[in-house]
Amino acid sequence: MKPQARTVVGVLRARSGAHVIEPFEVSEDPALEVKDGALGGAAAGDAVVAEIGRPARAKRGSEKRRLEARIVEVLGPLDAPGVDVEIVVRRRGIRRTFPEAVRVAAAKIERDIPESELAKRERFADPAPVTIDGETARDFDDAIAVAQGQNGGLRLFVHVADVGYYVAPGDAIDREAQTRGTSVYFPDRVYPMVPQRLSDDLCSLRPGQDRLVQSVILDVDRKGKVVATRFADGLIRSAARLTYTQVASLLDGEPRPEIPPAVAAMLRRAETLRVLLERQRRARGSIDFDLPAPTILLDVEGAMTGIKVEPRNRAHRMIEEFMLAANEAVAAWLSAKKVPSLFRIHDAPDPEKVEVLESFARSLGLTLKHRKDGIRPADVQDLLEQAEGKPFSPVVSTVALRSMMQARYATADTGHFGLAAPHYLHFTSPIRRYPDLVAHRALRGARHRAKGKLGDLEPIAESCSRLEREAESAERELLEWKKVKYLSGRIGEAFDGIVSGVARFGLFVQLAGGIGEGLLRVERLGGEWFEHDPARHELRSPRGERAFRLGDAIRVVVERVDTILRRVDLRLADESTPERRERPRNRRRRR
Repeated sequence: MKPQARTVVGVLRARSGAHVIEPFEVSEDPALEVKDGALGGAAAGDAVVAEIGRPARAKRGSEKRRLEARIVEVLGPLDAPGVDVEIVVRRRGIRRTFPEAVRVAAAKIERDIPESELAKRERFADPAPVTIDGETARDFDDAIAVAQGQNGGLRLFVHVADVGYYVAPGDAIDREAQTRGTSVYFPDRVYPMVPQRLSDDLCSLRPGQDRLVQSVILDVDRKGKVVATRFADGLIRSAARLTYTQVASLLDGEPRPEIPPAVAAMLRRAETLRVLLERQRRARGSIDFDLPAPTILLDVEGAMTGIKVEPRNRAHRMIEEFMLAANEAVAAWLSAKKVPSLFRIHDAPDPEKVEVLESFARSLGLTLKHRKDGIRPADVQDLLEQAEGKPFSPVVSTVALRSMMQARYATADTGHFGLAAPHYLHFTSPIRRYPDLVAHRALRGARHRAKGKLGDLEPIAESCSRLEREAESAERELLEWKKVKYLSGRIGEAFDGIVSGVARFGLFVQLAGGIGEGLLRVERLGGEWFEHDPARHELRSPRGERAFRLGDAIRVVVERVDTILRRVDLRLADESTPERRERPRNRRRRR
């Protein structure tokens, strides 16, 4: 079999009468030369995808070896709207379209639900369920309702789109969904795991339309403890498509005439339940990093105009608590029944990372408590609460998060450290996560005592974990592209920031408002010699007259932006930029 040609994504440049490709990443490869006959219609300044071929002959008098490349796709001028998305999609290998077999299979799905299926379903209409999502949400795969329970308790209904009814194990749609593993979300578009006929239509819990769901019903007592669990093949008709903003303002006492009175009353009960569940979760030591997700603001052409960062409101917390409760309930039930599934596990942090976090906390005057037998989730939560309200609080949250192990999918239910949960899996988003679809099949099969066709779950767990990480990396990379492009138009402007990283060569600074991060090189710190103290996460002058530490507030100016390698260089706003002085030769180095 002929080996597949290696490709590179970069920008075409014209240099010294020749064309070369400048990759969008630091590479050890020699320069990539493109012959005139291999340009594929590209012009200098275009973002391109090229196949790397054989080494080109070096020019006489030059020892620099070049590789020949052939352009196979022209993405467009680097600054053109939407080209940044195309670059990330090609670099990350995101699947842009569905194969013909998948499109045909999706088109054949009947819209009308057979009467025989409806007869098997339990209709949940009182209290009427609603969906609560962000203003720009593209799929609605979960709905909630809360009713008054017995003895002063409350009953929670979590209804999740029944993707498994439409997608059979091993069919064309299922194979493609497994290959993708997850949907990929960008600010202005989504690359879905399943065809839009399912994600945007038949499995989207639209108001006023009958939809098939898998339902989790939890009875919660006055203290917030789950005392009874039930599952059902359900049928719902959502009463409203609500947003977090609408629900939060209603709960804050603002009038929302668009929300029916019965729904408003249900949401107030839901808020009571949210408080009870959150209190129970906090009591067991669950970590709450409370890092709000920034919303990228785009113009009509897709260029970033700013970032909107809003703290999680009561509605965000409500949906989060209800989804966590449903996920834990399904995991605990499947685990007790010894039913194979994909669990979401999170191991305790590595002891060495705990030592680094402890040292960092101590440098800020904080204390990370932990016992000889290891750290507990409550210890991390206590550290976050010590930092709450202080300027460096976001940095403490970020450093603590980085010290944690990465959550992953596994066939063994070993618990979730961060949530302090003995049982956990993902169940509530089968439209966009393949492990949730597996959990749906496992639950339905066990409830109906039918042997499901789940197959070998070990490789699926590994692949879903990997695909999730790749999707998150792609989403982060596109945000970097948009932030760097935005800052390229703000050169010379001053911004407030927080030192988010300290290295021997300088300071990483997170600009206020989440609009980006840049590097303040050590030679831009005023011309003095600065020593790096890793234990204290700081750079300081030899006599200690000046020091810069992780979490410090700082004002900087955007000095230079490299839009190809996505780098931002900064300088101090209140000082000139003298050349770096030589390190003192005769002074004894401080330890």
